[in-house]
Amino acid sequence: MVKSLLYVILFPQLIVFGTVNRIQKAMEKKEYDKAYELIAKGYEKEPNNPGISYYHAKLFFDRDFSAYNIDTARVAIERSLETYENASAEIKDDLVADGVYHDQIKLLSEKIRDRTFQNTLNDLTIENILKYQRNYPQSVYEDILTFKKDSIEYDAAKSMQSQTALIDFISDHPTSVFRPKADSLLDLMRWQVLESSGTLKDYYSYLDRYPYSRHRKKVEEYILKVSTASHSTENYTSFISLSSVPELKKRAADVLFFLASDASIAVHPLKDSITTAKELQELLLFPVVSENRIGFFDQSGNQQISPLFTDIAPLSKCTLSTDSWVFVETPSEGQIVSKNGSPILHSLTAYEDLSKGIGLVKQEDSWYLYHKSGFKIIDSPVQTAEVLSAKWIKVKQNEKWGLVSYLGLQIAESIYDDIFREGSFWIFEKDDLFAVYTEALILDEIEQRGLSLEFKFDDIELVNENALIGFRDERECLLDSTLHFLIPWGEYEIYPEASGWYLRAEQGYRLYNQSEQDLMDKYFPYLESNDGWLAIKTDLDWMLLPRKGSLLPSREYDSIKLLNDHAALAIKGEEKHLMFNTGNQVSLKDEKITTLSQPHYVSVVDVDETFIYNERGEVAISGRFEKTNFLNDSLVKVQVRGKQGLMHTNGNWILNPVFDSIDEKDGLVLTLIDGKIGCYDPVINELIETGYQARLVRFGQNYLAKKEGKFGIIDYASQEVLSFSYDEVMQWNDTTYLVKDGQQYWVIDENEDPVYEPFESMRVIVENDLHSVYRFIKNGRYGLISNRFGELLKPEFTDIFNIGTEASPLFFSDQHLDKAGFHVVSYVDQKGKLILSKAYTREEFDQILCDD
Repeated sequence: MVKSLLYVILFPQLIVFGTVNRIQKAMEKKEYDKAYELIAKGYEKEPNNPGISYYHAKLFFDRDFSAYNIDTARVAIERSLETYENASAEIKDDLVADGVYHDQIKLLSEKIRDRTFQNTLNDLTIENILKYQRNYPQSVYEDILTFKKDSIEYDAAKSMQSQTALIDFISDHPTSVFRPKADSLLDLMRWQVLESSGTLKDYYSYLDRYPYSRHRKKVEEYILKVSTASHSTENYTSFISLSSVPELKKRAADVLFFLASDASIAVHPLKDSITTAKELQELLLFPVVSENRIGFFDQSGNQQISPLFTDIAPLSKCTLSTDSWVFVETPSEGQIVSKNGSPILHSLTAYEDLSKGIGLVKQEDSWYLYHKSGFKIIDSPVQTAEVLSAKWIKVKQNEKWGLVSYLGLQIAESIYDDIFREGSFWIFEKDDLFAVYTEALILDEIEQRGLSLEFKFDDIELVNENALIGFRDERECLLDSTLHFLIPWGEYEIYPEASGWYLRAEQGYRLYNQSEQDLMDKYFPYLESNDGWLAIKTDLDWMLLPRKGSLLPSREYDSIKLLNDHAALAIKGEEKHLMFNTGNQVSLKDEKITTLSQPHYVSVVDVDETFIYNERGEVAISGRFEKTNFLNDSLVKVQVRGKQGLMHTNGNWILNPVFDSIDEKDGLVLTLIDGKIGCYDPVINELIETGYQARLVRFGQNYLAKKEGKFGIIDYASQEVLSFSYDEVMQWNDTTYLVKDGQQYWVIDENEDPVYEPFESMRVIVENDLHSVYRFIKNGRYGLISNRFGELLKPEFTDIFNIGTEASPLFFSDQHLDKAGFHVVSYVDQKGKLILSKAYTREEFDQILCDD
């Protein structure tokens, strides 16, 4: 019957009125079956009657009706609305007469729509939502159902935990309210994948692909730490140009400031502030006390830190403060302040300066690592730390060592017994084994997510800056600076030589040198090697292979002895030959051969005649000598009949053999006859006759000599420049001398007239390119005098010492007024200019007195 009613609705005939009123009464009496029959008959008579369709919809909308069906009601009410819109005025009047109004039809339509919506919500599936949207394309519930539909699809995509599912959802729902959530979740999933396994290259690629990621700051934080692990200026400036996070740009520029301040100023986002910081950094500060509180002044006499503190670091009392951080104490706490007094850190108990940019601070009972731009490098406390090679920080935690970068990147966990540098190698020690790394390899593995240390070695031995021998059990290997094998693992001993390597194993000696590849796989009973020669013993003979010069390889020798890089002794039967790699040879019999202190020469002694050969195999010196000895690379001391003379390596005599003794020191040759001393000056080729009591010393263009117990100065002709009247003589400057006569020191001119009043004793306390400054004593008081600027301070002080540097000294000059109980301290620069003068009580003076 339902099908027949739908058929009538969908395929109407002409309208014939008369049954609506009876259907209405049946509905009112809840005679649903009768109403149903009347509706069916009505459709047969009046298929386009809006009233019949209306009651048809109303019947199937009524839950009390046994055939209740909301879809049938929807179809019927849609038909009622459609036929009503197409009905004539006469039909509409008849409907009114039958009690059916247009508003009633619309109201029922809305009720059916609303109930269908509620049913859809009660059984919320994508299929039901789509069905509703098809049936009610302009529904007031469209937005709600779209939201519900998107929610279901978003939850489905989310539950799949798949980037692809989220990408598809975003593509299919470009305007959905769940689009931002999907974007955010997709962004998070991408970040999580990157964080768990991404390399530095992946992080850069991530920024290129997702420049507006919500996780950009975290990505940049990682890039900042890893890309700057080398602590190079270029990497910091590169990051600053890349970064879009102001906080990170500033952090990178701050760290760069302590590495290369000018480079930092060029790229720093706060140029004015960092320029001021550089000016402060260059200041050298000294402590001053006012009213029992300590402050700091600079070398120009300007107060930089107000006197607010009860104590300061001991080092700040003894030297000018070059550190960017100043440790001070108040009655309640220790603090770090900048050089203008601005507070940086509070509640400290101690501080250690590790480097220009790194400091250790103690808070309560723990030490923490800080960068001097103000941030904590790592959150966990350390036992101690040190900066290695101005690059990485070695930290000790739980009695084990690790490595971190200046920005807190953990390069190596704190699990090692030691970490140290050997040449260009980084060595990690753990459980008595060693892992060897290079800086380049460490940086590469950091970029790939971390170190993978292999502890291959029982021990190591540095051969040179770029080569290292590794030991494991009975095996050895040789590594170059890139950790490539120069010599692979093997059971042999490796012997390094300037010209190559050779190995000693049970089978014999094996040469390991790229230039002798034909020998590399052969073992020999013995070999010797140096820069000039290779001598190899075979089972049959000895071979001699020159490594330089024109001599050809030769063999069939009974023995070979390498004398130096240029000469070798070869023996064959009764024949002996002194061979030079220039090709020259000297036949020998019973001569005695010795190497000399100058490595290019060889001595051959035949009974009573000596021949000294140079590196070319030429006789440099020959004669009947009892002894020969090189004084330097060109002067040879020879002895003839018990007397000593001097010859040049060109074979010429310089001093005839008439001296009891000859030796050389500081470029002058001492000569001795009958206990009297003279000298030969090879620079000007002049001999100063013997007649003095002590070795002559070069004194500018003249010589310091001693005669009759007193010192004086003579020229090369033994003429007096300064009389022999003094216990000590020193050069003061170009025109004056510092001399000691008895218990007094004098500064005298070339005429031996005094320039200053005499003083009792003196000591150099500053020597720099400008001058030398001496602290002297007169009448028990200290003064200062410069060999360039004269008297800087009169002898009026109880003590004077330098609290500055050698290059930029500042003299702390104390006048102790014992009876008054005061100290008057004058701070004076190296030219004698008074920077500041302060009167201190005894207690105030003790606050800044250097214990050293």
